[in-house]
Amino acid sequence: MISRTLRGLAACALLLLPFACKDAVTSGSTSGVALYAFDSTTSTVMVWNDLEALYAATSTPAPDRTLTSSLLSKVTSLGWGGSCMDSQRNLLYLVSDSGTIVRINRARSQTGAVPSTDIASFSLATTDRLTNGKFGQAAIDPQTDMLYITENGDNGTRIWGVANASTQLQDNTIALQALQVSGDSGGTGVAAGSGAVYAFFVDGNPVGPDVLTGPRLRSGTQAGFSASGVILGSSTALGKYGSLALDTGNSYLYVARHNTDSGSTAPPVEVFRTGQFGLTYNQAPAFTLGSATAQPDLRVIAHPATKDWLVGLRGQGTTGYATLILWKAPLGGTDAKVLAVSPSTTVFRGVAMDGDAS
Repeated sequence: MISRTLRGLAACALLLLPFACKDAVTSGSTSGVALYAFDSTTSTVMVWNDLEALYAATSTPAPDRTLTSSLLSKVTSLGWGGSCMDSQRNLLYLVSDSGTIVRINRARSQTGAVPSTDIASFSLATTDRLTNGKFGQAAIDPQTDMLYITENGDNGTRIWGVANASTQLQDNTIALQALQVSGDSGGTGVAAGSGAVYAFFVDGNPVGPDVLTGPRLRSGTQAGFSASGVILGSSTALGKYGSLALDTGNSYLYVARHNTDSGSTAPPVEVFRTGQFGLTYNQAPAFTLGSATAQPDLRVIAHPATKDWLVGLRGQGTTGYATLILWKAPLGGTDAKVLAVSPSTTVFRGVAMDGDAS
C-alpha cells in the first residue's frame, strides 16, 4: 500500500518547489488502455484489449488477441523491460538482450499473423557494443521519435538512442548514439516522454559536496544528461535493478526496486516528481507503492504515460514468470492485483501499455 505518511512528509520537505505543502496526488483516467505482453516461450505477443476488464476478472482471461511473426523469434530472449508502446503512432517495440529490435506497425488492429508490410526488424551496430554487452529496458519518446535502450557490459554502461525509430527499415543497422556519464555503472532503467529522458544506475562516481555514492536517477534530453539533474543518497532508498516508468500526464517517475537482491523490506515502488530533479541531490520519493512481502522480486514496470495504471513483472536472475502485477489508479493508492497467466510455462520479461486503445 502507499505510505501516506511518507508521501505527506515528502511533499512538505520539497519546500523549494513553487507550491504550498499539500498532498497533490490524485487519481486519473483508467479507461481505454490495452496491455501487450511478450511471451518468450512462444515468441508471441499476448494482447488484452481492455485493462479495466482484465483487472476486474475473477480469473485471468485468455488474451483477446495474439500477434505472431517469424521475425518475433529474433527477440525471443527479450531484454528485461525490452518492450514499449508509441501510442501516438500506434507502434509496438520489442528489444532482445542481444540488440535486435522488432517494430510492429498498426499494433491496435493486428491479430494473428502480422503482415510482413507491418513488421520490421533492425539492429544496433555490433561494432559499437560493450564487451559482453546485454540490452535491457527500452523506452520511446513519441514527441521526438527517439527510442532509448539500456546496455550493460564488462566495460561500462550506457543508453543507446535510436533516432527516427518509427521509420527504420528492415535490416537497418543503427550506429551508436549514446547517453552516459563517466563512472556510472549498472544502468537498468530508462523512461522517456515530452522530450525528457530519465535513467537509473546502480552506482557511479561521487556526486556533490557531500560526496554521495550509490544508486542514482538521472534526467536529461536526447543531447545528454544534466549535470544537476541527479537524485541519489540515503534518503532515496533506491536499490538494485531499478526499472522506470513515466507518467507524463501527472509528471511522476515510478522506480521499481528488486527487494530480494537489494536486501530491502520497504515498499518496492518509489515515485518521484519530475520537478524534484535539479534541486538537492539527496531526496526522498514523493510517495511509495506496493508491498515488500507481496512483491519482493519486482523486475519490470510499465506505465501508459497518460492513464493511471502501473503494471509490473516478477523476475529472479535470468528467470521470468507468467505473472502480471496490476495497479489500477496507483496515484489513488490502490493495492496491486496479481494475475497468473495460462499456461504456466509463459515467460514475461517485457510488457507495454497503449493508453489510446479506445
